[in-house]
Amino acid sequence: MMRGVGGWLAAICALLALPLRADVALPSGLEVSLLEGFVEVQPDGARWARFRYVMPALAQGAEFDAVQDDFAALCEGQAIPMLDAAAEEVVLIVVSLMDKPMEFGQSDPGTVQYFESFAIRDGRCIWEEF
Repeated sequence: MMRGVGGWLAAICALLALPLRADVALPSGLEVSLLEGFVEVQPDGARWARFRYVMPALAQGAEFDAVQDDFAALCEGQAIPMLDAAAEEVVLIVVSLMDKPMEFGQSDPGTVQYFESFAIRDGRCIWEEF
Protein backbone atom coordinates (compact mmCIF):
# COMPACT_ATOMS: atom_id res chain seq x y z
CA MET A 1 0.00 0.00 0.00
CA MET A 2 1.32 3.42 -0.88
CA ARG A 3 0.25 6.39 1.20
CA GLY A 4 1.09 9.98 0.35
CA VAL A 5 3.40 12.07 2.49
CA GLY A 6 3.36 15.59 3.80
CA GLY A 7 0.25 17.43 4.88
CA TRP A 8 -2.16 14.54 4.45
CA LEU A 9 -1.15 13.05 7.80
CA ALA A 10 -2.68 15.98 9.66
CA ALA A 11 -5.79 15.71 7.52
CA ILE A 12 -6.14 12.02 8.33
CA CYS A 13 -5.81 12.79 12.02
CA ALA A 14 -8.62 15.30 11.53
CA LEU A 15 -10.71 12.64 9.78
CA LEU A 16 -10.35 10.21 12.64
CA ALA A 17 -10.99 12.89 15.25
CA LEU A 18 -14.41 13.68 13.83
CA PRO A 19 -17.23 11.72 15.44
CA LEU A 20 -19.68 9.66 13.45
CA ARG A 21 -22.71 11.76 12.73
CA ALA A 22 -25.62 10.47 14.77
CA ASP A 23 -28.14 11.87 12.28
CA VAL A 24 -27.16 9.44 9.50
CA ALA A 25 -29.64 6.60 9.66
CA LEU A 26 -28.66 3.52 7.72
CA PRO A 27 -31.35 2.10 5.45
CA SER A 28 -30.78 -1.35 6.98
CA GLY A 29 -31.35 0.00 10.50
CA LEU A 30 -28.17 -1.78 11.62
CA GLU A 31 -25.43 -0.33 13.82
CA VAL A 32 -21.94 0.48 12.57
CA SER A 33 -18.82 2.00 14.07
CA LEU A 34 -15.97 3.62 12.19
CA LEU A 35 -12.81 1.55 12.44
CA GLU A 36 -10.63 3.90 10.39
CA GLY A 37 -10.58 6.40 7.59
CA PHE A 38 -7.53 7.31 5.53
CA VAL A 39 -6.42 8.63 2.18
CA GLU A 40 -4.31 6.44 -0.05
CA VAL A 41 -2.27 7.72 -2.99
CA GLN A 42 -2.42 5.26 -5.87
CA PRO A 43 0.56 4.55 -8.18
CA ASP A 44 -1.00 6.84 -10.82
CA GLY A 45 -1.23 9.66 -8.25
CA ALA A 46 -5.01 9.37 -7.78
CA ARG A 47 -6.18 9.90 -4.20
CA TRP A 48 -8.63 7.40 -2.74
CA ALA A 49 -10.30 7.64 0.65
CA ARG A 50 -11.03 4.45 2.52
CA PHE A 51 -13.65 4.33 5.25
CA ARG A 52 -13.74 1.04 7.11
CA TYR A 53 -16.69 0.24 9.36
CA VAL A 54 -17.45 -2.60 11.75
CA MET A 55 -21.00 -3.94 11.52
CA PRO A 56 -21.41 -6.79 14.02
CA ALA A 57 -24.76 -7.86 12.49
CA LEU A 58 -22.82 -9.30 9.55
CA ALA A 59 -21.64 -12.06 11.91
CA GLN A 60 -25.28 -12.88 12.70
CA GLY A 61 -26.14 -13.48 9.06
CA ALA A 62 -26.97 -10.03 7.65
CA GLU A 63 -26.26 -10.49 3.95
CA PHE A 64 -25.14 -8.05 1.27
CA ASP A 65 -28.67 -7.47 -0.01
CA ALA A 66 -29.71 -6.26 3.45
CA VAL A 67 -26.87 -3.70 3.68
CA GLN A 68 -26.24 -2.66 0.09
CA ASP A 69 -27.95 0.72 0.47
CA ASP A 70 -25.92 1.44 3.62
CA PHE A 71 -22.78 1.99 1.54
CA ALA A 72 -24.17 5.06 -0.25
CA ALA A 73 -25.64 6.38 3.02
CA LEU A 74 -22.23 6.12 4.71
CA CYS A 75 -20.47 7.65 1.71
CA GLU A 76 -22.75 10.68 1.46
CA GLY A 77 -23.70 11.05 5.10
CA GLN A 78 -20.29 10.53 6.70
CA ALA A 79 -17.37 10.14 4.30
CA ILE A 80 -17.98 13.26 2.21
CA PRO A 81 -18.64 15.53 5.22
CA MET A 82 -15.53 14.19 7.00
CA LEU A 83 -13.37 14.68 3.90
CA ASP A 84 -14.78 18.19 3.43
CA ALA A 85 -14.04 19.05 7.07
CA ALA A 86 -10.45 17.81 6.61
CA ALA A 87 -10.11 19.72 3.28
CA GLU A 88 -9.26 16.45 1.51
CA GLU A 89 -9.96 16.01 -2.19
CA VAL A 90 -10.21 12.46 -3.52
CA VAL A 91 -11.44 10.87 -6.74
CA LEU A 92 -12.78 7.70 -5.14
CA ILE A 93 -14.22 6.65 -1.79
CA VAL A 94 -14.14 2.98 -0.83
CA VAL A 95 -16.57 2.03 1.95
CA SER A 96 -15.96 -1.29 3.70
CA LEU A 97 -18.22 -3.14 6.10
CA MET A 98 -16.86 -6.03 8.18
CA ASP A 99 -18.26 -8.07 11.03
CA LYS A 100 -15.21 -7.51 13.29
CA PRO A 101 -12.15 -5.28 13.31
CA MET A 102 -9.39 -6.44 11.00
CA GLU A 103 -6.14 -4.80 9.93
CA PHE A 104 -6.28 -3.17 6.51
CA GLY A 105 -4.94 -5.41 3.75
CA GLN A 106 -5.37 -8.61 5.74
CA SER A 107 -7.76 -11.40 4.90
CA ASP A 108 -9.47 -13.87 7.17
CA PRO A 109 -11.85 -16.50 5.79
CA GLY A 110 -13.85 -16.26 9.03
CA THR A 111 -14.52 -12.53 8.64
CA VAL A 112 -17.42 -11.21 6.58
CA GLN A 113 -16.37 -8.18 4.51
CA TYR A 114 -18.19 -6.19 1.86
CA PHE A 115 -16.80 -3.29 -0.20
CA GLU A 116 -18.27 -0.68 -2.50
CA SER A 117 -16.55 2.18 -4.32
CA PHE A 118 -17.89 5.58 -5.26
CA ALA A 119 -16.66 8.30 -7.58
CA ILE A 120 -17.23 11.84 -6.30
CA ARG A 121 -19.15 14.13 -8.64
CA ASP A 122 -20.62 17.46 -7.59
CA GLY A 123 -20.28 16.49 -3.93
CA ARG A 124 -22.25 13.26 -4.44
CA CYS A 125 -21.24 9.61 -4.26
CA ILE A 126 -21.72 7.81 -7.57
CA TRP A 127 -21.47 4.02 -7.36
CA GLU A 128 -18.51 2.58 -9.29
CA GLU A 129 -18.13 -1.08 -10.07
CA PHE A 130 -14.84 -2.45 -8.74
